[in-house]
Parts: sequence; C-alpha cells; structure tokens
Amino acid sequence: MAAIGSSNIGFQLLKKSGWKEGTGLGAQEQGRLEPVETRVKNNKRGLGSKEPKPKPKVEDDVEKDPQKPKQDMQSKKRAKLAAKRIRKMQEEEKRLQEKEFEMAFFREFWPDNV
Repeated sequence: MAAIGSSNIGFQLLKKSGWKEGTGLGAQEQGRLEPVETRVKNNKRGLGSKEPKPKPKVEDDVEKDPQKPKQDMQSKKRAKLAAKRIRKMQEEEKRLQEKEFEMAFFREFWPDNV
C-alpha cells in the first residue's frame, strides 16, 4: 500500500485537525498507518448469479423509427411542464386572493383611532 499524497483533500483535512504524518489515527495513535486499498467492483449481480443480465427486448417500432420514442417523450415532458406551470400559477393566484381577503378582513375590523 502507498501513503496518501499531500495534495489529497483527506490528507489536508487530517493535517488541519492536528494529525501528524506517519502516525496512526485515534487517541493513542494506534490506528492504521496506510489507507485501505480500494478496487473497482464490476460484478454487481449478487450471490449465485452465473449468467449475464438479460437485455430488454426492443420493439419493432423503435427499430423502424428511432426518433419516435424521443419525440413522444419530449411531447410528454412538455405537457407535464405546462401542467406544472399552470398549477403553480393557480396556486399563486389563490394565495394572492387569500392574502387580499385577509387584508380586507383586518382593515374592516381595525379600529379607526389606532
């Protein structure tokens, strides 16, 4: 295992908090001197899996016109965004109406001499 380089952010944080290079972590400095070695894990299928993950079946329409699913998805996205925009406008309008009602209500019952 190799030591952490001084440009590493973890190294810098440890130094800033009072750690001395070459000593272990912990109150009695009994911890590891070198970091735990890491590896990239590519086989993430789980226990007992011997065959590769099955690929999804592609529909015939997608093969004929690959732009169609993108267009459908974009139109759905636009419709969803438009609905969200309308809903937000309605909520804002309702909030403003409630605020105006409260102001009018308090104005009506507020004493004149105050």
